[in-house]
Amino acid sequence: MKVLFVSSTPFLMEPLGVLMLIGACRRAGHDTRLAILRRHRVGRMAAAFRPDVVAYSTSTADLAMFRAADREILAAAKEWPKPPFRVMGGPHPTFSPNVLEEMGLDAICQGDGDEALPELLARLEAGASFDDIPNLVPRGAKEPVKRVLSHDLDRFPFPERAAFYEAMPYCRTSGLRSFITGRGCPYNCSYCFNHAFNRMFKQCGPVLRRRSVDNVLDEIDQVRREFPPLRLVRFADDTFAHRVDDWLLEFAEKYPRRIGVPFYCLMRSNTLTEETARLLAGAGCQSIGMSVESGDETLRNVVLRRNLTDKLVRESFAIAEKYHITTYACTMLGIPGGTLEDDFQSLDFVRDLQPSAPIFALCTPYTGTDIWRECVKKGWLPESGAKSARFHEATELSCFTPREREVQLRACYLGPLYTMAPGWAAPVVRAMIRGPFPMTLARYLGHTYTAYRISTRIFPQAIPWTPMAFIRIGLDSVRFLL
Repeated sequence: MKVLFVSSTPFLMEPLGVLMLIGACRRAGHDTRLAILRRHRVGRMAAAFRPDVVAYSTSTADLAMFRAADREILAAAKEWPKPPFRVMGGPHPTFSPNVLEEMGLDAICQGDGDEALPELLARLEAGASFDDIPNLVPRGAKEPVKRVLSHDLDRFPFPERAAFYEAMPYCRTSGLRSFITGRGCPYNCSYCFNHAFNRMFKQCGPVLRRRSVDNVLDEIDQVRREFPPLRLVRFADDTFAHRVDDWLLEFAEKYPRRIGVPFYCLMRSNTLTEETARLLAGAGCQSIGMSVESGDETLRNVVLRRNLTDKLVRESFAIAEKYHITTYACTMLGIPGGTLEDDFQSLDFVRDLQPSAPIFALCTPYTGTDIWRECVKKGWLPESGAKSARFHEATELSCFTPREREVQLRACYLGPLYTMAPGWAAPVVRAMIRGPFPMTLARYLGHTYTAYRISTRIFPQAIPWTPMAFIRIGLDSVRFLL
């Protein structure tokens, strides 16, 4: 069958979930194409390819773009003998299944789709019923879907990176390549989908699942051979190392010997201990992402449920500095129940930490999360959720005044400048944040500076060697943050 995958716009980093599904479909003999939103004219691409199936991979933040793409595809399909079968997977349909009826889709996939999608294609090809496929919810389903988790991750094909470079060829000139070593997150942060996912799949076995070290290294070896240059490895796991265990010890011993390329990974302040930092640094860890989320302990631990003290956060950033690991730190502003002064406290807290690349985003209570339920309960959001779900758009929470929303948004844009500014300049930037200062100028000034810090401090090897690719990737970096 012919399958058109539609993915949101990535920032240099391969959409690994989609590429894994493309790999599974190609292994089963299906013809696939990948369309990137804001990069391709999806309707025109669909008209030329005429897919039997359109597979969307959707997060809540990008839903509006997927709706527009779906309208384009349906308009193109009016001239076809029959419309394509439209299925949507990813975080949004998993936690907001009403999108199935809202968009008139044929099915949604909730959770892992590695086995569900190839099975669906086989059933469609055979003209057979697909009502009993685990994790797949057909339109008009009468019975609850059976939920399963994939545990033997080594048996799945590697992500089909060729599809990504066919869709965005200039990204291949970047030295950055992304990988994932496992799935699942045990933490209970109120704003993240993982706690809702864990509840949905609690009867399906261990939520934390990991590929073998050798399987991961085999994939990196293959990418180095087939898709050079490889100058920096990015591990995209929600938390790369939870503790010092047999897996991490084996990785720390084998990775530098077999791969020997610097890498980036995501950590939490409670998992970056002296021992884990020593092992990671010894293996070649160059940079980490480690979120702060709030400079106020009550907001961080009661509202967001991070369970991280100020002392622990400060110690973790000091440990990273001790082992010469640069830090990418995200902090949220506009947290429900907080105040504008709490936001400025967060700015000052991050300024004291001095991460290598700070970034600020407005708290977004996604539908299906516990923080969204609390906001609905208190009347700060309608039950349908926020109309806009982008990190860098003014919050729609009614607990903030219009002026507070404006200052919060300006703080997101200019926060990185404030936290990295020398002492004499910090009061000037702080005054710019409080306003009046042109929002458009703050937006482009802040995003350009943020892209510069990320590219030079966190992912320096990702910078391409060719001038034209450098310009295009630079523009994409700013566009990604917009």
